[in-house]
Amino acid sequence: MNTEKIYDENGRGFIRVFSTDKVELVNPVEYYKTCELKKRATILRDLLYAKNPFLTSLLDDKFFIKKAEEMLVGFFEEFEQTPIHNNLIQLLQTTRKKDQIALLKGLTLNTKELMSLIFKSYNDFGFLYSKYLFENLPSGLEGRKLPKLFHLKEDGTIEKVGETDLTDGELRNVIEHRKVIVSHFFEKGDFWHCFFLTYNSIGGKENWKNGQVHFHYISSSFGISKADFIESMRSGKYKSTSIHIDLLDYGNQTEG
Repeated sequence: MNTEKIYDENGRGFIRVFSTDKVELVNPVEYYKTCELKKRATILRDLLYAKNPFLTSLLDDKFFIKKAEEMLVGFFEEFEQTPIHNNLIQLLQTTRKKDQIALLKGLTLNTKELMSLIFKSYNDFGFLYSKYLFENLPSGLEGRKLPKLFHLKEDGTIEKVGETDLTDGELRNVIEHRKVIVSHFFEKGDFWHCFFLTYNSIGGKENWKNGQVHFHYISSSFGISKADFIESMRSGKYKSTSIHIDLLDYGNQTEG
């Protein structure tokens, strides 16, 4: 996990950014607990520094780690105790494409159930976890300078930090037409499951239930290697799959 302070134009404030483009073959329980602990400790240090820089300089990392641990008591236990649909448990135990399609038909997930599935896949079935984020920007940006951060506000205006030679209209085009894919892999040897979504899905721009946010699913049983599927995501032309799992309580939601 990488972290960076990006200061605003007057240098008085900053945004703390955490990012991870690639995680491969890890114990997901240990990975997510370590990441969250580091995030909380870093943010606590930032907050205290804003109020009292001198006091902050006297405190070592152990102090902030301890405070972060206190904040996280019970946080991950909630995920571990969240029940998930039995079909997802059966999914982790079958290598037949036909069975996988049948088990996932009509299923939904929310964010807590997703984390529970990630944890259970390792704790109960020994799957290692990988996560990848791929971003493909619109063409024509070669040699152009993007700002450090830019955001499309609800009123349609662009908020940005850092120098750029792009107009607000061009930056809006980048946001609206970039292709971003986030994928979660559960792996055991050559066998793998993958749940992935796109930012278009999150924004309600995919043709599924009037814009309902959803995951796609694919596995090694679909006749493609992990390396080839990753390359298809990297290029923005991923292998299509007809399996959709609605992701509830996140992003764009259709009216029930």
